[in-house]
Amino acid sequence: MSSHLTRQVFRQLLANEPITFRGCLRRRHYHVVAPKAPAVITFRRCNGIGPQYRSLQQRRGFLNMFRMKPKREAKEADMDPGLDVMMELEKRTRLKARLPSKKEVAQASQAFFESKFKNRQPVEDNQARLALQSLRYCSEGEADLSTAGGGQTLVSDRTIYEAARGMRVAPTNTTNDHMELANWLVDFLGDKASIHASEAVRLQARTLCDLGRVSDAREAILLFEKRAGSFAQQYLPDDENVNQRGTQTATAGTFMVLSWAQVISGFAAQGAQKDVATTLDLMRQRGWQDKKAITEAVLHVSLAKKDRHHVEESWRSYYNSISLVISAAKARNDLRQQRALLGDSFSKTIRLALMWCLANDATDVGHRIVKDLMQDNPVKSIWDTIFVWAAGTGKGVDEIGRMIDVMEKSNDALEDAEDHRLPDSATVNALVEWANSKDDPYTAERFIALGRERGIEPDAKTFVLQMAYRLRGNDIDGALTAYKNLQATDLSSDEDIPVVNDLLGALCSSPRHDFDTIMNIVADLSDRRARFSPTTVAKLSLLHLNRDELHDVIDLLNTHAYHYSSAERTSVREPIVAFCLAPTTPISRAWDAYTILRNTFDELDREVRTRLMTNFFARDRPDMAVHVFNHMRSHSRADTMPTVDTYITAFIGTAKRRDLESLEVLHNQLKLDFNINLNTRLRNALIIGYTSCGRPRKALQFWDDIVASREGPSYNSIHIALRACERSPFGDIRAQEIWTRLRKMNIELDNALWAGYVAALAGNGNVENAIVTLIEAEKRGEVEVDGFVVGSLFMGAPGREKQGEVEAWARREYGDVWEELVKGGVEEAEDGTRAFGIDRSVVP
Repeated sequence: MSSHLTRQVFRQLLANEPITFRGCLRRRHYHVVAPKAPAVITFRRCNGIGPQYRSLQQRRGFLNMFRMKPKREAKEADMDPGLDVMMELEKRTRLKARLPSKKEVAQASQAFFESKFKNRQPVEDNQARLALQSLRYCSEGEADLSTAGGGQTLVSDRTIYEAARGMRVAPTNTTNDHMELANWLVDFLGDKASIHASEAVRLQARTLCDLGRVSDAREAILLFEKRAGSFAQQYLPDDENVNQRGTQTATAGTFMVLSWAQVISGFAAQGAQKDVATTLDLMRQRGWQDKKAITEAVLHVSLAKKDRHHVEESWRSYYNSISLVISAAKARNDLRQQRALLGDSFSKTIRLALMWCLANDATDVGHRIVKDLMQDNPVKSIWDTIFVWAAGTGKGVDEIGRMIDVMEKSNDALEDAEDHRLPDSATVNALVEWANSKDDPYTAERFIALGRERGIEPDAKTFVLQMAYRLRGNDIDGALTAYKNLQATDLSSDEDIPVVNDLLGALCSSPRHDFDTIMNIVADLSDRRARFSPTTVAKLSLLHLNRDELHDVIDLLNTHAYHYSSAERTSVREPIVAFCLAPTTPISRAWDAYTILRNTFDELDREVRTRLMTNFFARDRPDMAVHVFNHMRSHSRADTMPTVDTYITAFIGTAKRRDLESLEVLHNQLKLDFNINLNTRLRNALIIGYTSCGRPRKALQFWDDIVASREGPSYNSIHIALRACERSPFGDIRAQEIWTRLRKMNIELDNALWAGYVAALAGNGNVENAIVTLIEAEKRGEVEVDGFVVGSLFMGAPGREKQGEVEAWARREYGDVWEELVKGGVEEAEDGTRAFGIDRSVVP
């Protein structure tokens, strides 16, 4: 075959014919459209030399001629179910447009609260505001309570219960929006006494306590108890441990006890001991003083008071209440209830009490608490707390190891192997967490080593704690190592998310670690659908912006920003705004960042947008600044639409850039804006703008409008009008008219006004008249010729020749003043005119 090809090639060369092979399989492979018939190679002679092949007709689809890489699509905003419908309702309400159907909004709000309850997520303030608007919309008016099939109303008692249940997880920052929603839920139910109402009242009490209105919370509970009567007193001991998920069997009294416990804790936080005592009296009247939630709240009150005697008494009451409920559970052989009572909540309370004893030098009280706990062989979680207490009292790692041996030996007295107390990763983690609280990474590592000696390998929480104390010591590489170990463990609980967010923040701020390292961690969290903290999102956004990776910024914000509260969204937004405003940021990146801000943060207020607009003016990009203004102008939010001050700022910006096109666009917007009433300051800004952009005649038309207006001119208006006369053809005549009118009205004419007047006279070349006018005024004592007056006269004179005349006169008559002006500095323009370093700027 090769010899045949060689002969073919040489024959073509000798015959001076091109070497072609149109039946090439590779060319056929790249054909966009295959030929309808199979390729047939036919032989013919060309000049009697070599075979030739019939060429194949190439076929290409028209659109494929411009085939390009598909454009990357931005991710859709990730929101809680139903939130998009509630946002649409809010937007249409602002626009006064046709609203969505009530049924659709009711279904959206139901899906929203169900999602919050199922995922145990807090309702943020902006979400609470939208939810309240949606519920009001669905329930307003008797006619609006139409049925949605099956005779069910759109907003029922069950709806209120689901809304209150969806808000069980308290937000980081409780706001008035949460309070308004909670109050509305209670008010909607009115005088009804039901489990639904008690859930709503519990939410209302917690919200008021979080806002510091504890007295109002107490009154709200008393009002409900008065309306509900004996129903509010129904209480089942089994319901003491109402958790975040199941409360279908809970009684109204259960919710009331929990609400009263919140009130007691709220008064304690305020230091209102008298109110605490009054509330405890109310509990005694109801026979609830020994309930677990109440005694636990009283214990917290005692810890806040730092009273050793009171702490010990409160502990005794709390421990007795727990013991009674446990005894009842044992009598019923209810192992689930026993484990719930002795679970994490009980262990945390004990640990809090013991740590208080350590911090307040009350080890004797702590020892008595431990003695109470050791009367019976305590459960494993209590043993872990006792080990932490031992570490706090000075026991070393080896001594704690021997205590663990004692715990293991105590299993000999237990018949059921399931009840055996064996050290595990939770034991080690509790000790490591205590070492972290003392900023003692060495001891933390020793506790981890102690666990390994006993065959206890670190679990996810161990590595999380390890990452935490390494990050605290700025050991980013060590934290990365712990993170790699963490990835090999079970991460189903997502307890590592906060510290991994801290690691990402540290990596973004570190100049030593590369971009790929950061993105690997980001990809890992994204695959797990983990929620990034606002700080992490802000830092990652800046990282992508500096790399011009706009789609990544958009995807990042769309994924996380709509799950944040208003304060958290602000914390994400502000660094991006600062990035836009930074002088070191290229103008293209600043514009891209602004575009992302505008699309993601619709709540971006007028003040921030005005700063961005001013920044683009300062960067000599009035076109971009006008776009920012137009975005404000077309917005539907009252706190975003431009005001008179916004227009003034925009007009001054165009004046500084001397951009007539931008000025006219803004002026046309003003003409169409029915929300703006023209006043003197706004007209002053228009005069400044048109004067600076070379249209002084048009500028003086606004002076006429000012004079004819009811408000009339200000002193600034006079200065601005004289400046327009200085630059306008025949402006000296107009200036004389203004001056004559000022004299007739007995307006006080100070040096600044005289400076503007003589500059306006000289602006059209009438230097002699300006000088004569100034000399006569000085003789009459109306003006004191100083550097500002002479400098204004000189700078108002057009051209080098006229300025030369003023200079000759000034050197002759006011030599000292002239020398002071020269010392202040002189700038020379391209046309040869000069300007002194005096401030002749005018403001609206």
